[in-house]
Amino acid sequence: MVFAVVILFVCLAYGSSARFQDTNIHSEDLSKAVNDYFLCRHCGTDISPLSSLISIDSPAASDSRVSQLFGLKNVKVQTVKNSLHSQFEILTLSKTLCVGKGNWQTEDSWFPGYVWKVCVCAKCGRHIGWMFEPLHLATSDKIYPSKEGFYVVIISSIINELHADSLIVVPKHFSTIEEISD
Repeated sequence: MVFAVVILFVCLAYGSSARFQDTNIHSEDLSKAVNDYFLCRHCGTDISPLSSLISIDSPAASDSRVSQLFGLKNVKVQTVKNSLHSQFEILTLSKTLCVGKGNWQTEDSWFPGYVWKVCVCAKCGRHIGWMFEPLHLATSDKIYPSKEGFYVVIISSIINELHADSLIVVPKHFSTIEEISD
């Protein structure tokens, strides 16, 4: 209830659009962003709320565009390549529930001044993206980035919960069982 009041206040204070972490989420999209989550496309585990989308430009991006994705307008999508020339379409997020693996890497960072490590789904262990931390704050014992850090997820590794829920069909026999018990 308190959260709903805060969202209402933000909508009223900022007019027709509110800014969350430098990404425009229009007021008509607020209910979707607040109640929807990114899920691991492989196992369905919660990865992050849609409201954690942020916009951080990568100078290494070969393409950058604003798209309508996951029922939201103005979502920044960037295309990057790694040192093996694998190409990824990515989103930047302020927080996720993914787990960092390995050591912080300084080479081949798409974001100058940041180090990175692979980020995997906490449940199934699938690679879903990377976490980035400012170079001066990265220590070997950190498994999550600081508040100055951020996450990058591969679009093809996630799905939003509302879309996933729309794909689930209730078997017809469930309705007949309810009718029999009445």
